Amino acid sequence: RLYDELIAGQARNAGSGFQQLDTFSTYAGRIDNLFSDSATGLAATLQAFVNAVQTVATTPGSVPARQVLLSQAQSLVNRLKSYDGSLAAINSQINSQLQSEASTISTLAGNIANLNTKIMAAQGVNQQPPNSLLDARDKLIRDLATHANVTTVAQSNGSLNVFIGTGQVLVIAGSAATVGTGPDQFDPTRVRLVVQSVGAATDVTDSLVGGTVGGLLQFRSQMLDPARNAIGQTAATLATLVNTQQAAELDLRGQPGAALFA
Repeated sequence: RLYDELIAGQARNAGSGFQQLDTFSTYAGRIDNLFSDSATGLAATLQAFVNAVQTVATTPGSVPARQVLLSQAQSLVNRLKSYDGSLAAINSQINSQLQSEASTISTLAGNIANLNTKIMAAQGVNQQPPNSLLDARDKLIRDLATHANVTTVAQSNGSLNVFIGTGQVLVIAGSAATVGTGPDQFDPTRVRLVVQSVGAATDVTDSLVGGTVGGLLQFRSQMLDPARNAIGQTAATLATLVNTQQAAELDLRGQPGAALFA
């Protein structure tokens, strides 16, 4: 067995970083594709609505022009609702994948703890390092790092303590904590990650980077949340501006204008 802790750590960190960026890129591409279509994207729908408004302003007595405007307004509403639905679906997929990742991390942690127990027993009997068991544990650590950032501390008895996030205990000797999910107290539509050890549960969501979990959380905070906020702000601002202008003028029958958007 030829092993170098420095090189192993560098390889582990590189794999963790790649997996984070790859996950982020995959989901970011979905957001980009959703909004970037020049024919059916939000910009095209908004432009069609503005053009219909301009036509009514130019020929205010034209009933067909008004019908076109109402049609374009409904198309704009449908487009905004479609975006919101698509983003909500992506959020649900993020939740499902985080739950799957939590289960995988727990399984890997349990397997590492089992190997720790076997390594300590073998080393105590033979006074020699059990190389095949050590290699198997190293592979599990590398696999674990592709899911979330981890640090390890070797012990004199041959065991390896594993920590996740900013130092939360995942494996100590032959004992492993479990990782689960729980609802966000401020947004029940999203999940957070929790490390459950003996008698304590620690929310580690904000401290996890690297790996698939890091990529999912980075995408959610840097792209999904801003996109959903932008759609909501666009809808609210548009409705306010148009409805305010409507209320300031008269309709075709000379009555005060009513709100166009609910």
